[in-house]
This record gives sequence, structure tokens and C-alpha cells, in this order.
Amino acid sequence: MIPGYDARRAAAFTLVEMLVAIAILAMLTVVTHMVFSTVTRAWQRGVVLTDRLQHGDFVAEQLVDALRAARWRSDKDGFWLEEAGDAPEASDVISWVKTGAALVGEESDLAKTVHRIRFFVGPHGDAGRPAALFTAWGDEYLHGDDFDPEELTPVALSDKVVGFNCRVATNAVPNEGVQWLDEWKGRLPDGQDLTNRLPIYVELTLYLEPPAPGEPPVEMKRCVEITVARRQWKAR
Repeated sequence: MIPGYDARRAAAFTLVEMLVAIAILAMLTVVTHMVFSTVTRAWQRGVVLTDRLQHGDFVAEQLVDALRAARWRSDKDGFWLEEAGDAPEASDVISWVKTGAALVGEESDLAKTVHRIRFFVGPHGDAGRPAALFTAWGDEYLHGDDFDPEELTPVALSDKVVGFNCRVATNAVPNEGVQWLDEWKGRLPDGQDLTNRLPIYVELTLYLEPPAPGEPPVEMKRCVEITVARRQWKAR
């Protein structure tokens, strides 16, 4: 044994080494926590965004199918558009006449006959949160004199839709592309009211509840061609 050599003392850690080890361990812990938190938040955001998009897809596809089922028998079956602005929180109102089960469902008596749809985003439920809503009714002559469509109880499609914007187009001007209109009103050169007719194209923009507070709404667009309207405009 070497004089003055203490084996136990040589095998021990110094205070500086212990502090360095603790600091490195703390840094690794912080980095690991930050990475884990970032991955967790990203995963949660992805789940919420997927849920929003599923709600948007459902509402959009219902609207697309319902617009493709549009019918026009006379001037009373025209398309109505109430413009409410372009902001995400605004809600346009659209109404048209259709057939089939889109929106109303297979079990509804309306699915078997011609009926009018009114779609909009408005307050729903006890909390008054925005939701995609619609009402539907058959021809007015089938109802009593006191019938008022505004008094119908709306059916909620999704409470994740917070705003709605609609544009329409006739594409009636040759070689000028699609002429989008934010309003569907006024009179044609022959004096006919636009609201008595159907647009050829309808652009639907749904604004979905954002994945996190403070973020802008998620925007989803669809463009629909109404075939019966194209035949209607060619007949002019």
C-alpha cells in the first residue's frame, strides 16, 4: 500500500462532480419535458383539428347533395340569399327548393316530396352557441293561413360551425369566366327577378371552430354546380 493513499477517498465523487451531474440531469429532464409537452400539444391539436374537419365535411357534403337535388317548377322555387358579410363570424342565409333525403333524412315525409330548405348558422341550445342549422317545409299551400317558416324549430347539423358565407354565379356572360356575386337579387334585362331563378354555381364557405382559443376559425370551401339551373339559363 502506498503511504498516505486512502482507497475509499479515491473512489468517492467530489462535490463539483456531483453538482455537474445534477445540472446535466436537470437539463436532460427539462429538455425531455419540453419535447414531450410539444409532442403532446401537437397530438391534441391534431385530434381537435381532425374532429373539426369531420364536422365540416359532414355539413358540406349534406349541403352539396341538397343543392344538387335542387328543383325549379315556377318562379316560386327560386334561390334566396341573405348576405351577412364576409367575416368568419357572419352567417349568410340560403334557401332553395329540392327533392330527396339530403339534409332532411330518409325517415322524413319531406324526403318523398318537393320541399324548401333554409340553411344558416345561428345560436343553438341553452348556451346559445353557434351551430349549422336548417329548417325545411313543403309547399305553403299545404299549410294553414297562419303558417310562418320563421317559426319552425331549426335542426342542428353541427355545433362546430361558427360562420357561413355564400357566393353564387350564373356564368351567363360568354367568355368572361365565372362571375361571382355576393348577392342574389335585382332584375335581369328582361325584368325578371333573380330570386325567382337558380344560380348555376354556388360557392359554400364554412368557418369551423378553431382548434385552440385565440386562433382563427378553420375555413372549408365547396363549389356546387346546379345542373337544372344551367338548363334554365340556356332556355333564356
